[in-house]
Amino acid sequence: MMNLDNLFNNLLTSGRGLSTSETLRKLRILNTFHLVVIMTAPLLGLFYFYVGALVLFYVTILTGLLMIVSFLLLRKTKSLSLGANSAISILWAFLFLVSWNTGAITFEGVIHPTWILNASLILLAVLIMGYFHGSLWTMVLFVQTGIIVYLYQSRFQFPNLLPMETAALYHLGTFMIGFLVLVLFAFLFEREREEALLREEAKAQAFRESKKYLDDILERTPVATFIVDRDRRVVEWNPACQALTGISSSDILGKEAWEGFQMGQEGSLADMLLREPGAVEDRFRESILSKSESGWYEMDALLPHFKQGRRALISAGALVDETGAVKGAIQMVREVPGESLDGALSDSGQVNEAFVSPVYRVNARGEISSWNRGCEEMFGYPSNEIIGRNAAELVSTRHRALFEEAVTRAFQGETPGTKTWKCKHKEGKPVFVTAKVFPVQAGNGGEKECAVVNANVTDLAVRLIKSESEAAETKEKFKTLSEEHDLLKKNIASFIRKKEEQ
Repeated sequence: MMNLDNLFNNLLTSGRGLSTSETLRKLRILNTFHLVVIMTAPLLGLFYFYVGALVLFYVTILTGLLMIVSFLLLRKTKSLSLGANSAISILWAFLFLVSWNTGAITFEGVIHPTWILNASLILLAVLIMGYFHGSLWTMVLFVQTGIIVYLYQSRFQFPNLLPMETAALYHLGTFMIGFLVLVLFAFLFEREREEALLREEAKAQAFRESKKYLDDILERTPVATFIVDRDRRVVEWNPACQALTGISSSDILGKEAWEGFQMGQEGSLADMLLREPGAVEDRFRESILSKSESGWYEMDALLPHFKQGRRALISAGALVDETGAVKGAIQMVREVPGESLDGALSDSGQVNEAFVSPVYRVNARGEISSWNRGCEEMFGYPSNEIIGRNAAELVSTRHRALFEEAVTRAFQGETPGTKTWKCKHKEGKPVFVTAKVFPVQAGNGGEKECAVVNANVTDLAVRLIKSESEAAETKEKFKTLSEEHDLLKKNIASFIRKKEEQ
């Protein structure tokens, strides 16, 4: 029994197993239409043969055979448009020939009952292929009607192959069949409407469940997460965000992202992904930890307005719908524990003397404005000698352009990332440092400045230079040995050649 059900279902769906429910439903209707015409054609052909209308007998049998071809074509191509148009074309030609050979227009100009069946073809086209194809078939039937009316007005005598005694019953039967077909299509359209409502309700229910699931995830995740729409307004702000920033969701929803999450003048990373996604990689190349093919970024960067400047692990990506259109962006922020720029700066905006790492500040004129004890120990200059001097003079000429570029980018609100350059000690010896340059606001509310946090890597740099020197020396020795080896091979070859000549 199960095998028969599967076989029948396969027959009605043209063997198209993996497809949408809407497509399968239309395939079942179209294939059922084919099968009904194929099974009805022999019976109707016998009726025409019995009443002596041999032309209609042959037309009916040919219609059944063509319907079989159309059925097989639909199964082969799986194309609803091709299968429906071929079936409707065959039935339209059949109805036209039947109508033509049974009077086309009944006595006193009353419309022929087969025209009701023509109307059902339009409904079938709309049901299977939509309003566009339905409109095309409506135009075809209007043209056909115009031709018939023109011939009727010209007193053209349409042939009538039906005997007079059966004509009345035939037209009544044709009218009732057409009426029942129209009622059937009315039921089909009503069923389609109900199923469409159920599908929309199912989609709405799935959306509500998905939103609730997403809300639960955002509610329970310990990572600060917020979502902005394509107008860069906050639409989701989870409790972890509130705990990290001290701002409740009621105060931020519908507004732009909190300024503490801004990475520059363009706003947060989520804002930049909506405004200029291509510029993210160019501006923060050195801070990016990973990037996925879908455009999801993870980076270790400084948030200059978050706790007066603090490192954070930031993850963000655009949110798209099934068509690929960008609907918003999501961002996650995790604060990096350890020293931060807020520990390097005092409340007055000056460099914290107790901060372990060497830190100094540069103002908009390129002058050093603050200098902590760590800098005095690393570079040898006391603060009263260095403050007010051009900061670029501290860096060697070779690396000065790199230093100036990093400072310029910091004043533009960017975080250039970790840089390495060579500086000068007061005693003239080189000092190699890795430095991070951060944009900061002066403590007194004055002009913008940038802070340079340094780490001494002189020993590592010296060892690297020594290793490079040793590598170059080894390469030179290898080259000399290679030349001596080549000379030895030539001498041996010459010696062997002389021995052979003797």
